Amino acid sequence: MADEIHVQRVNHVGIPITDRKKSLAFWRDVLGVQVIPSMVDSKNIVWTAIGDGSMVHLIEPRDGKPAGYHTAFEVTNFDATLERFRALSLEIEGPGERHDGQRYLFIRDPDGNRIEFVTSSRIKPSRRVVDEWGYTRDP
Repeated sequence: MADEIHVQRVNHVGIPITDRKKSLAFWRDVLGVQVIPSMVDSKNIVWTAIGDGSMVHLIEPRDGKPAGYHTAFEVTNFDATLERFRALSLEIEGPGERHDGQRYLFIRDPDGNRIEFVTSSRIKPSRRVVDEWGYTRDP
């Protein structure tokens, strides 16, 4: 069927945190994740990677609003996925594009869970750098 969505893998999970230093020390020093440059301009998100290339995004509250959990699925047919969601009259946040060219959109499932759909990562090179506490900047 032409309008099927083709989920390839979990790209990342977003996990709410309340204390960046404590959380990052746990995830980096205990669980061994690698802090990597963020490809978005939100300073409240620490991007980390695990061995298979999947990511864990540690998300601090923004503007006093607590962050929620979400999962991002990588799809091979992003435009068809977007059109399928539109045809179903789902409320869509986005689409947007990150610094590395990765496209994304968000929807909510029937239970209100936020789900992200993305294209493959690292479509174009980025020279962004990250410090030890996960703050990213352009050189």
